[in-house]
Amino acid sequence: MPASLSDDEIADRYFLLGRMEILNALNDLILRREPVTVYFNGGRDFILTILLEARSDALVFDLGADKRANKILAHIPSCVFVAVPDGIRVQFTGQQPTRFTWGESDAFRVPLPDRIIRLQRRECYRNILPLMNNLQARFSDAADADIGTWPMHDLSVGGFAVTTTGMPPLKPGDLVPRIRIALSAKSKIDCIGSVRHVTQIEHHGQGRYRVGVAFSGLPHVLEVAIQRYIIKIEYERRKLLMK
Repeated sequence: MPASLSDDEIADRYFLLGRMEILNALNDLILRREPVTVYFNGGRDFILTILLEARSDALVFDLGADKRANKILAHIPSCVFVAVPDGIRVQFTGQQPTRFTWGESDAFRVPLPDRIIRLQRRECYRNILPLMNNLQARFSDAADADIGTWPMHDLSVGGFAVTTTGMPPLKPGDLVPRIRIALSAKSKIDCIGSVRHVTQIEHHGQGRYRVGVAFSGLPHVLEVAIQRYIIKIEYERRKLLMK
């Protein structure tokens, strides 16, 4: 943040203060199902979550995966929300988080924040999967004949990328009639995809290639399953970094 800016210029450049601006920003995070980190207890604890609903008087967000952290969050006076959509840091404070029943599930709510800070544009945010992940994407043609099964490099609700050894039998613009990915024993993706790019990333030997694929017609329930998987991966990664 430039030191030469006045307080008014800082507020105008970095803060959202109007209720409609705030609701629009929060609803954008909800629509994207953007991962949000909620820090509390002096930054010693956090949960990874998604926002569920922005009302005129309250913000509703999902529970985290850590039951201990959820329990602590329900008894603290304030917390800080941080998200990074498209490389832009979005941050705001929540007061008196309260656990309640939202629909058929438990969730948290806080009063609608009176300001949101937006800082520092960066390169596009990507959900890179850890090297030890064992997610594989299986590609099949219209007759369900195997095209190939490759390890996944990254994942989002919009698509994913795989890494191949040797040139894959795919080219940009190809429609893949069936793609199967097992996120867990219960959450399995089975959908159509389209190839966005085939990029060579290593030239020695057979060469290695990165294949980017966009999901087509992915049901909302699978979008939610993907987002929960991403949140789980991010939570595990941050736990390792904090050790």
